[in-house]
Amino acid sequence: MRGEPAGTPPLPVLPEPLVPVRFLRRRNRFAVEVEPEPGASPLLLHLANSGRMTELLVAGAEGMAHLRPRAGAGPGRRTAGSLVLIRHGDRWVGVDAALPNRLFRAALEAGLLEPFAGWRLLRAEPPLGAGRADFLLAGPRGETATVETKSCNRVEEATGAALFPDAPTARGRRHLEDLAGVARQGGRAAVVWFVQRDDARLLRPFAEVDPGFARAVARAAAAGVELLAYRCRLEPAGVTVLGPVPVEVEEAPGAPREEAAGEVPTGAPPLTGAPGPGPVRASPGE
Repeated sequence: MRGEPAGTPPLPVLPEPLVPVRFLRRRNRFAVEVEPEPGASPLLLHLANSGRMTELLVAGAEGMAHLRPRAGAGPGRRTAGSLVLIRHGDRWVGVDAALPNRLFRAALEAGLLEPFAGWRLLRAEPPLGAGRADFLLAGPRGETATVETKSCNRVEEATGAALFPDAPTARGRRHLEDLAGVARQGGRAAVVWFVQRDDARLLRPFAEVDPGFARAVARAAAAGVELLAYRCRLEPAGVTVLGPVPVEVEEAPGAPREEAAGEVPTGAPPLTGAPGPGPVRASPGE
């Protein structure tokens, strides 16, 4: 695939050590049961991901988990550790939605994110709207960029399209609206998705799951928010950022549009580079 780096070592952003487990079932949004070895008593693990992941969390699937030492399991600790990877076909897929923050930091420092070449981390969790963004970066000429990172692990195998979100996300819509506000005021704003598997060819909003998010992506792109996505190879030894994939922006079908303040009105010209109605591909960041 395009963007495959030659000899790039994996980034050590996964918790250590990781131990093999067998997935049994999902107990609730943030807890799963696994079998650490055949015939052993099940363990309850934390799942740092609210997505549905029904195609990944299949009974009997191999997994990799980070277990807490028994000495660290104090009162109130209900889980024995965290599920980090799940085996899907012939690849590992990441299920930790907190990983992109660590991965962005490491990739930025390693110079693996071309759109941010020469930029450095200025601050984590800067104020953004009524909440906070993930990062504020400083550019080579003193300019700043507000960055929000996202995790994606669902890929439509027939097309290679990474689909986000896997479940409705009001928080994700709010982030996009706030970033659009930064861009409209002349600032640099970006969303960076890390696809936690190596078979993605593009990324697009999953309009069937959250049409409001798909509309928010289109509005943010029209306002000048950069939409960047990277496919990754995950292994127990670490994560390799393989390269950028394009982000496809398309108006969500179905529900009537919810016009937001500052939104490009209906009938406005298509986004730059668009041939007209239909999907628009944002630059993959090369």
